[in-house]
Amino acid sequence: MDEFNLLPIYRNGLEEISDGIDVSVPEFCRKCCRVNEKCKRHYMNLAEAAPGLYHCPYGFSSYVFEVDGDNCIFTCLRIEGEYDRAKLMSKIKNQGKRYREISYPVLLEYAEAYREYWINQNKYERYKKFIDDIFHDVRKFNQQIKLKNDKIFRKSQQNKRYSELLEYSKSIYVMCWFLTLRLNNHDFVYNEQLMKADVRSSYNIFKIIDKVRYCMKEKAESKDIKMVMTAERECRDMMAYDCIELLPFLILENAVKYSPRGEKIEIYIDEKGNRQHVAIVSLGPRILENEINLICEQGYRGENAVKATDDGMGIGLYTASCICRLNNIDMRVYSDPLKIKCINSIEYSEFKVDFWIDL
Repeated sequence: MDEFNLLPIYRNGLEEISDGIDVSVPEFCRKCCRVNEKCKRHYMNLAEAAPGLYHCPYGFSSYVFEVDGDNCIFTCLRIEGEYDRAKLMSKIKNQGKRYREISYPVLLEYAEAYREYWINQNKYERYKKFIDDIFHDVRKFNQQIKLKNDKIFRKSQQNKRYSELLEYSKSIYVMCWFLTLRLNNHDFVYNEQLMKADVRSSYNIFKIIDKVRYCMKEKAESKDIKMVMTAERECRDMMAYDCIELLPFLILENAVKYSPRGEKIEIYIDEKGNRQHVAIVSLGPRILENEINLICEQGYRGENAVKATDDGMGIGLYTASCICRLNNIDMRVYSDPLKIKCINSIEYSEFKVDFWIDL
């Protein structure tokens, strides 16, 4: 990731200092930061230091501030009233006017500008990855649609095997629907107002989940995962916005992604009075007790989920919770602390998402 730093910044782990746009690195510091033992100890200490202003052994000012939980270090600075002039002036001869003093308030402004830039860059990188993933799926499924359409054309010319034509037709329909879900996922994540752009319509949750299950079938089978759906009775229709079709997809996609190979995903649907209850149960990375209240926050991923796979952005459960709030659905997430299985040094437990829908 390219950076926009206005002041010289020390690269933790790389043992180098990069020029700032407004202030450059003195040649003395550029040469010494890797080899001089005093400099190396100074920056090693700052990597774990509390935020604040520090002096290096040669009179320069260094400023430590935190961005996303990590220490950033602006250094090689002359902060007005906060550097050792006697030690420093001999080190910056012939450096030109760019190596100027700055005030402490300006330093704080530059640090805040860097923090905001870094956070925005991370959001952009996540957004770009999300877009890349979507278009990867669009291209892949579009190619499959073309191939299946070609088969239908050839079969129709032969005017035989009518049942097989219907199966191809169903596959095409479901894949088109899957593409719509993926594109809707993008729209709803980055423009939540689109979730309620339309009026409420009639939907049947059993039929929606059944279609999603069919969509996810190939992905699940690639991991030898079975998806079993049980309905105690015929489901009545509900009134909801169009985004309701995305809700089961988000939960089942997460379940397939995080379930270990050979596991089972169970879906239960029942009606109790004027409420429908949907439960989706799978084996997933165990959510720690201090994480359960954070799991539906945008961008948050649990410790064990991060260990299990880097294929995740922490937006699935967040988007699902937004859809539920919009449609007055009570959504609850559980991670069983007792049923724990350890796979490849990662703790897994029974993971359950409950939905209560008012009819």
